[in-house]
Amino acid sequence: MPPSLPESLADSWQRAGTKHGESTVLIASINAETTLYEPTEPTALAAYGASAIPLHSLFVVDLSISPPLSAVGIAPEAAFSKAAPKARDQFIDTVESEGIRVEDTRETLAFEAPNDTEGRWYVLETTHPLSDDVQAETNIEADANGHVPAEAHVAVWPTNSSFAVAGGTLPRPDGLESLPDDLAAEQAADPEAARDTISTLIQALDFASDD
Repeated sequence: MPPSLPESLADSWQRAGTKHGESTVLIASINAETTLYEPTEPTALAAYGASAIPLHSLFVVDLSISPPLSAVGIAPEAAFSKAAPKARDQFIDTVESEGIRVEDTRETLAFEAPNDTEGRWYVLETTHPLSDDVQAETNIEADANGHVPAEAHVAVWPTNSSFAVAGGTLPRPDGLESLPDDLAAEQAADPEAARDTISTLIQALDFASDD
């Protein structure tokens, strides 16, 4: 089971579903269960999303590694350079299977994880699908395939016996310039606040009991 949401987010976010995926790192097989969260009070724009992954979301990944890294004499930190991009790529596979397009990795950053290890933080340029009739009902400037610009944050770090993965998604303001009156609040939304929420989630997670 993934760690619970921190108290500061528990009242404003709710579970939206789970996704499953598989990958390999070295000789180990990894099963990943991704728990998605969405705001308890979604913005008006959220109703136009055409993906099971909300346009504005948080996620926490529960990893199951077989055989355990300890059983084959591999420390998570020793395998981290291979595990981090694998975790990013598995996230990309998951969201692309739900209609989200990943255009590029905009940034790859080192960061201090909640357990004081060094992790990797990926910022992905994405586009999020909208419902077929959205352009007929609104003035949102979607591309020819009905997508609006968004971004995804994927943080990965080593734990005692495995790896932690968490992050979130948010709309990019450059895709929301032309909104009808009923979506004016979405236009005023602060993307930095959304990024701070993702950071709050990541820094509050406790994977200490992953053994």
